[in-house]
Amino acid sequence: MKLKYLFNILIATTAISMLSSCLKKRETTMDGDGPRNVVEFKNTGSNTAAGTSFYPLFTQDLGSMQPGESKSFNINVSYSGADVAPSDITVQLEVDQTSLDRFNKENGTDYVIPPASVFTLPPSFVIKKGQRVATDSAKVTLSPDFNFDDAYALPLKIKSVSPSHTVSANFGSAMYGLTIRNQFDGVYTVTGTFSYSLNPAFTGAYPKKLYLVTAGAAKNAYFDPTLNGGAYGYLFNTGTGGSYFGNWAPSFTFDASGNVTSVGNFLSDPAPRNRHSSLDTDTPGAINKYDLNTKSLDVNYYFWSAGAIVGKVHEVWTYVGPR
Repeated sequence: MKLKYLFNILIATTAISMLSSCLKKRETTMDGDGPRNVVEFKNTGSNTAAGTSFYPLFTQDLGSMQPGESKSFNINVSYSGADVAPSDITVQLEVDQTSLDRFNKENGTDYVIPPASVFTLPPSFVIKKGQRVATDSAKVTLSPDFNFDDAYALPLKIKSVSPSHTVSANFGSAMYGLTIRNQFDGVYTVTGTFSYSLNPAFTGAYPKKLYLVTAGAAKNAYFDPTLNGGAYGYLFNTGTGGSYFGNWAPSFTFDASGNVTSVGNFLSDPAPRNRHSSLDTDTPGAINKYDLNTKSLDVNYYFWSAGAIVGKVHEVWTYVGPR
């Protein structure tokens, strides 16, 4: 009997442990505990923070944006627990650097708050009497201050609740990660040619399905989803099969009109090989331009190794859709 009793205790303890581990991933009330209601952030998408994180993270993928363009995402606040709101509840938010510092430390991230010109928050939320949730939108603008090299997150905190109600301890703050892609980002079908002076048997492995991945405000990297399960790199045909050049993935930089101003190497290849790229402006008829209307790219570029041009590429990229 004692063995059966201990076995039942073990099963109950395991079940409680499994339930606790799922709390932060559930999609509705997050911190209500029985009859006592609390005011808190309700999930906007999935909470992708680390399991040990005190605060949740909701990543907002706003897709491709052009300079000056604005997009919005929802923020939800909740009166969580057994009861509905007994009267209208006004909730005001603030941006809180302290909670972001704690989140970065616990999650090993390096999020920063975007410049004030990038975001606009709703002045307040009202959870109506008899309701549980209020939703409003925050606006994000691709302003000149936006820096694609930074990882942005809005650390929002419930500043005040009127009339007074208890604010959740850990879900009284939430991180909203912001993902924005430049206007060149997307999925493309690519045709082209490749010649390699060190081995004429090497040719281009076209057509390809490739990604232009945002690497700056007007810079994009060459990503091949079929290369080793998905990698930055240039796939070519050896004559007997496919291969690629280590530590070399072209990157393209554009001006406001779509002209390709330079071609570089998104990866780093040390000396003495020092593989990199440069724009080919010598080939007659070279266009080297991204057409902003048709979202297509026609580009010529060189492949360098050990201080010499060893390869020549011409590609035409045709937009398929967003990544």
